[in-house]
Amino acid sequence: MPRRKVDLAAVAFALLVVATLAAFAYAQRVKRDPLLLDRVGIGTKQSNSFTPPCERIKLKFRTTTSNDGTVEVIRPGGEIVSKLARHTFLKRYSFHTFFWDGTNEDGVIQPPGRYKLRVILEDEDRTLTAPGTIRLHKVPKGVMCIAGKSAATGTGTKKKAGG
Repeated sequence: MPRRKVDLAAVAFALLVVATLAAFAYAQRVKRDPLLLDRVGIGTKQSNSFTPPCERIKLKFRTTTSNDGTVEVIRPGGEIVSKLARHTFLKRYSFHTFFWDGTNEDGVIQPPGRYKLRVILEDEDRTLTAPGTIRLHKVPKGVMCIAGKSAATGTGTKKKAGG
């Protein structure tokens, strides 16, 4: 009887060793695979913050596979604030640039805080949250700014922020 207990323990130990080696090999393979989302850029090199409605922020990333995707701005808890693109084709090894004006789906300016960029790759069935944060600042009361200013034309409409 004691011999049988020892044999079961040896078999269990051997199975754990084999499972550990298989998990290690899989982890090494995953490390070598290219990232699905890389070269993420939020804002400019100097700042990842902006003040709506005076400004909007540039969100740029590259995908390493071709996919249909949805691009969203979310709160740190995962709540969707705005969908910048829905079911858009994201070509592999191409840069994709989107702009967020600080508003939600209803056009309401969001409160100051930190937000994140999330990309859903539908063909891969993957949801990826990009590294880095988007910092949204509040416009001080009484400040005048030009909302919706186009970099190409320089036109926009004047709005009094915070008033």
